Amino acid sequence: MCQGDGLSSGKVEGIVIRSYYTRIRGENEYGVLIADSGEERRIVCKDIIIPGACIRAEGELSAELKLITHKVEVLGGESEKAAYEIITKKIGSTLAIPDKAAMLPDDLVMTALWPQLKEAAQGLAVADRLHRSVLLRFHGDADGICGAFALTSVLHCKAFQQNSAVYSVRDALRDISLIGQENRPFIILLDFGSSDPCNEGLELLRAANIQYIVIDHHPLGKKPPEKTISPFQVSEKASKYTAGYLACEIGCAIGLDRERAFELAKIACAGDKSDILPIVKEDVQKAMVLDYLASHVSFGNNLDFYKSVMANPELFASIAQQAEESIEEAAQKAMEGMKSNKTPKLETFIFSLGRVVKRGEWPPSSKVTTRIYDKIRNGPEGHGKAIICLGYTERSIIMRISDEAVALGFSANTLAQRMKDSMADFVDGGGGHVKAGAIKVKVGFVKEVLNELSREIEKETGAEINKKA
Repeated sequence: MCQGDGLSSGKVEGIVIRSYYTRIRGENEYGVLIADSGEERRIVCKDIIIPGACIRAEGELSAELKLITHKVEVLGGESEKAAYEIITKKIGSTLAIPDKAAMLPDDLVMTALWPQLKEAAQGLAVADRLHRSVLLRFHGDADGICGAFALTSVLHCKAFQQNSAVYSVRDALRDISLIGQENRPFIILLDFGSSDPCNEGLELLRAANIQYIVIDHHPLGKKPPEKTISPFQVSEKASKYTAGYLACEIGCAIGLDRERAFELAKIACAGDKSDILPIVKEDVQKAMVLDYLASHVSFGNNLDFYKSVMANPELFASIAQQAEESIEEAAQKAMEGMKSNKTPKLETFIFSLGRVVKRGEWPPSSKVTTRIYDKIRNGPEGHGKAIICLGYTERSIIMRISDEAVALGFSANTLAQRMKDSMADFVDGGGGHVKAGAIKVKVGFVKEVLNELSREIEKETGAEINKKA
């Protein structure tokens, strides 16, 4: 607490948030957030104090309102815990976090999810005010990158790209080594982290006393990690509320300009084929360029590279053209050998991607499959009809499902789960959203899994026809 008689003397209790590394008469100077006001005050003392420490100090106030201390006590145990709770609540109470989402204020899913997003926004804003060491890991695609743009616009943090959808034990140990000894570390996982394989890595963070939050829109695992924010928590068909969009809402809640947040959220949605916001051609192109760039940079890339490209019109245009031409060329080649299975209610299109895509290179199999799906969807054979597109490589089967097929009861995530359950010896994993997903297949068994998937689709189509007959 802060007490005193005018400018002559005073007592403070608070959290050290920074060290100024200046020496006055052989003493050190620190910035301290005061517990009872949430305001910052400088103290001068002989002790060396690490940022994040809770202290109780007494001394004389100078004309500059610095506390020239003659007694400093670094709190520990229950005293430290109590002081930390007091000051975090005080700072939190001074924040003006809105009671509704900025971009979809009346949306039912966002209304249900907003209390969690509001709590996350407040927690991140308080962490920033306390100068905690914050690390952001964002998934390497347009959705993850745009969400990272939003959060880093309002938070002081380190941001690095994560290409894998799994936060592994190795990832956790790397991050513990990176920030585990810094000021009350805090890790954000954006657009990945909510699946069961991530639990081991996140458990290590808990053991290392590192706070974390997961912001994701992929289907939840059987045991979702603690501190996960996901639209699936309020709706089973909510994957279109992308992680990047959710991050933009959090950013907007703590100071990001709404127009900028809206711009980034639209690109994030365009990258993941979401229709919750009005997407224009420019958004789609920007998302494609970000995806193209992400596929060419290594693990751990930060955001500076993406920012420099997006700010260079000539370079952006050149990359956009290359990315577009390579997708179109690959799609045309893949469609040359395309086959289809047709029933009265549904048509399935199957094509090999092995000749046109290479693992880890552009264009990825997902982009080529989406392009072929769009061509069929917009053509006479697919417009307004129930269709499923299956593109396959030696290691995976990519699924794209139309709204009309979804209306028949199909879900890419459900189909992937069924293949994992029925062909466990051939399938390594899989999942996705309602209209888009993938199945990871052991090398050498893709044809067997593809045949079984086709039979499953035919069986479900027959069941739907009989149900409606």
